[in-house]
Amino acid sequence: MPPLSDLSMLVTRPLPQATVLAQKIAARGGTALLLPAIEIRPVAASYSGGHDLLIFVSVNAVEHGVRLIDKATVTSIAAIGKATAAALHDAGMPPNIVPQAGFNSEALLAHPQLQLAAESRVLIVRGRGGRELLQETFSSLGCHVETLDVYERVVPVIDEQQRNELETLWATQGIDVVTATSVETLDNLLALLSEQGRALLAATPLVVASPRIRQAAIDRGLRGDIIVASGADDESIIGAVSHWHTRAKNA
Repeated sequence: MPPLSDLSMLVTRPLPQATVLAQKIAARGGTALLLPAIEIRPVAASYSGGHDLLIFVSVNAVEHGVRLIDKATVTSIAAIGKATAAALHDAGMPPNIVPQAGFNSEALLAHPQLQLAAESRVLIVRGRGGRELLQETFSSLGCHVETLDVYERVVPVIDEQQRNELETLWATQGIDVVTATSVETLDNLLALLSEQGRALLAATPLVVASPRIRQAAIDRGLRGDIIVASGADDESIIGAVSHWHTRAKNA
């Protein structure tokens, strides 16, 4: 993977994931600036057991959901992507269904092992207000589907002085790339920035985690380069930016 020398990135992941990504950027020779555009808060939840399949839809679902579940009662576990699968491995609940490519509901539903009989009981471990595609699809197949909301995503409260200092640096020294790994992250970032910051964002290259986020950025008037990574995990984000940076330097 090419280095990130002389490249600055604005990291918008929630804490502490933003800190981990920032450390990886620094290890590759880049400079990371943090402006978390989503805050993750755990919510009260309980697990009753008795499901044929558990689906974890994010790393945060693993972090806040695994502690509720008796591992001995689970027969099949699915992860929506490789980062979520890695988190499940680390938590002692290795999944047996993981998409080879992609990290969204569509990729998981296309997995050949995800064939369930009617009347199967499915539990989707997720954040409050998540997409309904998985629930709707399994319900249409005659499965009994429940959701377990273990966290919520909120817009962070930020210090205006720190935001203004960041925007001043952005305007005077530049930021090379901004990360956006979800449409919600992008919308929150637009809400958190000032008018000046939104103008800067509109002209700054953006690295996104899917074509859907790319389209959302275009729809919101962003006109800088949009780099589509192969996934939302740190390695995919850094890899996409690294190769884009190398091509830009050699152009």
